[in-house]
Amino acid sequence: MSFDGLLSSQRKKLSGRFDAARLPTYFIYLMKEAEPGGPGGSRAPDVARSVAAILRSQHPSGAFVASPDFAQYHYCWLRDGSFVAHALDLVGEHEAAERFHQWCAQAISGVAPAILAALRRRRAGEPVEASSMPPARFSLDGDVVADEWPNFQIDGYGTWLWSLEDHLRRTGSDAPGNLAPAVEWVARYISELGTSPCYDVWEEYGGSVHTTTLGCVCAGLRSAAAMLGTPSFSEQAEALRARLLDEARNNGRFRKSNDNTSVDASSLWLCEPFGLVGPAEGPFAETVREILRELDFEGGLRRYPEDTYYGGGAWPVLTASLGLCQVAAGDVDAAGARLEWVGHRVDKAGRLAEQFWGERRDPVHYREWVDHWGPPAADLVWSHAMYVALACRLDEVRAAANVTTTTEPIGS
Repeated sequence: MSFDGLLSSQRKKLSGRFDAARLPTYFIYLMKEAEPGGPGGSRAPDVARSVAAILRSQHPSGAFVASPDFAQYHYCWLRDGSFVAHALDLVGEHEAAERFHQWCAQAISGVAPAILAALRRRRAGEPVEASSMPPARFSLDGDVVADEWPNFQIDGYGTWLWSLEDHLRRTGSDAPGNLAPAVEWVARYISELGTSPCYDVWEEYGGSVHTTTLGCVCAGLRSAAAMLGTPSFSEQAEALRARLLDEARNNGRFRKSNDNTSVDASSLWLCEPFGLVGPAEGPFAETVREILRELDFEGGLRRYPEDTYYGGGAWPVLTASLGLCQVAAGDVDAAGARLEWVGHRVDKAGRLAEQFWGERRDPVHYREWVDHWGPPAADLVWSHAMYVALACRLDEVRAAANVTTTTEPIGS
C-alpha cells in the first residue's frame, strides 16, 4: 500500500475518536529510509501501526486503558500510562501525552486526602496501612477502584513524575504549571514513604522492598527536584541511588528485592530509561548477564525466574527494555534483533500481547490462570509503547552514526 493509501486508511479508522489532523506527526516514520528487517531498522509501518493502537486506547478523559480486550485490565495504571505517554512524546504526539498528564493530576487530586493521611501517619510513627494508601490504578474516569486487587504500589507515582518531567522538557516547558499541586503531593509521598515495603511492579510480594520500585522512586525524586526547584528531593534521590549501587556491589548484581536474591528483568529500567546506572557499570552488566541466563525464553524475556502468571512467558515490554539497554551499550545489532522479535509478535489484527508461550513453558499454571480469568491479554498498550520507544531510539542512533556495527555486547 502506498503512503497516501495507508494514511487514508488510518484516518478512516481513527477519525471517529481523534483529530485526524494530528496523524501525520507519527506517519513520518513511513518516509524514513530504514531497511525493514535490517539490523537496527525500525520497520516504519509497524511503528505507525503501534502508535495508532496507542491512540485508539486513549479514553476521552486522557487515560490509557491497559488492554482493550482483557476485562481485568480495563483500567489505567500510573506506571503503564507513564511509559505510554513517554512513547507518544518520542513520536511528537505531545497533545495526547499532555492529556494523560492532566488526567493523572486530576486522579491524584482525588486521592490527595489519602496521601496526606499517609504522611501524617508516617510522621506520627504509625505503621503503614496498605489498604488505605493511594492506589496504583484508577478507572478511566479517574476514580478509585474498589476491589480485592493489591493496590499499594509506589512505583507508578515515581514513574509519573519522571514521565511528566520528560514531557515538559520535550515540549519546551520548565515548570509543571497547573500540575504543580499534584507534583508536590506525589513528591512528598514518595519522599517519605518511597522505601516502604509494598507490592512490586507486577503487583506481587507486598511485604518486600523492591529494587525496581526504589529505582522508580529515585527517578521520580530527581524529576520532582527539576520541576519544583527543591534541592532536598535531588539530595534524597542521590542518596537512594548510592544505596542501590552499594547493595548491588555488595551482592554482585541487582537483586529482585531485599529478601529475594533472584533477578527481575524490570531492573533494566535502572539503566534505560531512568539513567540511574550506566550500561557498563559492573553490577548492572552482571545483572544483564544473569537476566540473559535466567530469563531469556526463545528470544524474549520473562519477568523473573519464579514467575507463574499465565505460565510465565516472554514479555515484549521487557524484551524491548533489554533492547534499549543494548542501544545504550552501543550493541545496535543486538538491539535490532530485540526490536525484530517484538515486531514479529504483532498479529494480523495489529495486536501485541502481554506475553507469549506461557502455555508451553508452564502449562499447569497457564491453565490455572485461564480458568480463573480467561485467555491472557492479546493486546497490551504498554507492549506497543515499549516497541515504539525502542524503534525511536534505534532510529536516533542510526541517524547520528549511520553505522550498524557493534561494540562489545552488553552482558557478554
